[in-house]
Parts: sequence; structure tokens; C-alpha cells
Amino acid sequence: MLRCAQLSVTVLSIVLGVFYCFVGLIKVYPAFVPELHNEMRDGFSGHASVSPFNIIGVQVDPGTYLLSVGVAEIVFGVLLIIGPSALQLLANIGLLVMMVGAVHAHVVQDDGKFLPAGVCFLLLGFRLMLATSFPTYAQIDEGEKKRK
Repeated sequence: MLRCAQLSVTVLSIVLGVFYCFVGLIKVYPAFVPELHNEMRDGFSGHASVSPFNIIGVQVDPGTYLLSVGVAEIVFGVLLIIGPSALQLLANIGLLVMMVGAVHAHVVQDDGKFLPAGVCFLLLGFRLMLATSFPTYAQIDEGEKKRK
């Protein structure tokens, strides 16, 4: 059971990490997939108007918002894939917070595109639950050595 949980955490880390690196790269580098970049750029003009930063009175530039979210997704995605456990946990929580913001932006704008962010939120939440509920491979191996 423990090895299955750790394997699930590893698989989710790799799949989600690659996904967020890919999506972040689309946001940061326009020539990567121009059609998707343009669609995201247009969407972020609306996201900037409902950004949580507006609550504290900070007006967000849509281009800067798109770039900063893309860079954060790439950094967190890389950390999910190759980071140590503590940084993977931090990346997981950071991406969860970003997905709350994404779901909020899509629901407030009523553009019907909240489902991908919601699914990612659920997958990140499941990964976080597994990663914090079960011991790591090193702890499992250490326990097996003690039994022998």
C-alpha cells in the first residue's frame, strides 16, 4: 500500500510537472504554440480585471500577469519533477493557490473554461494528500532495514 501511494505521488509529480511546464512555456514563449498563446493572452486581459490584486488596489497589467503566471508555472512544474520533497510540497501548494485563482477568474468571467483548472486543482489536492499522508521511499526502505 505504501509503495503504491509513493508511486502515485511520483507519477502525479511527473505528469503535473510536465503539464505545468508545457502550459507555462506557452504563456512565456509566444512562438512555442502561437494560437494557444494568443488565446491565453486574450483571456488574461479579462483575468487581470478580476485578479485578487485588485482587492488591495493594485492594477495588474495583463501582459505582465500572463508572464508572471507562466514563469511561476514553469518553476513550480520543474520543482514538482526534480525538486526535493520539501520543495515539491511548496510547489504543490503554490500551484493549488494559483488554481484557486484560475477557477475564480473563469467563474467570475463566466467564460466556461473553469473545468481544466478545477481538474488540476483536484489532482494537485490528491497529490498533496498522498504526499503528506504516507512515508517516502527512504522512510519505507529504512523501516524494512530495521525489520531485518
